[in-house]
Amino acid sequence: MAYAVTHVLVAIVVLDLFRHYVFGKKKFPRYLVVIGGIAGLLPDIDIPLSWLYNFITGAQGSFHGDFTHSIVFVLLFLVMGLLFYVRRNRKWASIMTVISAGWFMHLVLDWIYGGGKGFLWPLLYALYVPSWNLYAFAAEIDAVLLVLWIVHEEVHHYVKDYF
Repeated sequence: MAYAVTHVLVAIVVLDLFRHYVFGKKKFPRYLVVIGGIAGLLPDIDIPLSWLYNFITGAQGSFHGDFTHSIVFVLLFLVMGLLFYVRRNRKWASIMTVISAGWFMHLVLDWIYGGGKGFLWPLLYALYVPSWNLYAFAAEIDAVLLVLWIVHEEVHHYVKDYF
């Protein structure tokens, strides 16, 4: 599983690339990039929920990677985005779609890092997930992603967008 920083950073980078090169800044406001970055971490809400469950019940269990790491949530937010779009509420349609995208990027990263057993829950629980042993390089991947993103932003004069 990727570090939390990677989950947030990859979602922000991908969404910001769409903002700059596909949709434009006026049609894709910066707050959507922030929401998408936060959504990139949302599937890991099951970690503090496991802590709370363990505290309340006295058990020592973890349901990390089970339910919230399912494609069902990606589809749920995407459907909500489509419903808002049909009802002509563009703001909430965009928010739901960006949450869906951030959530999906989290699942893809977990899959690449060798996690993702609950990807198709409730249809199929345990999947064979190839492990590429990227977790051993998680800190280095975080650093490289961050440096590449900062260089990209500086070269294209986008750093000023954040100040």
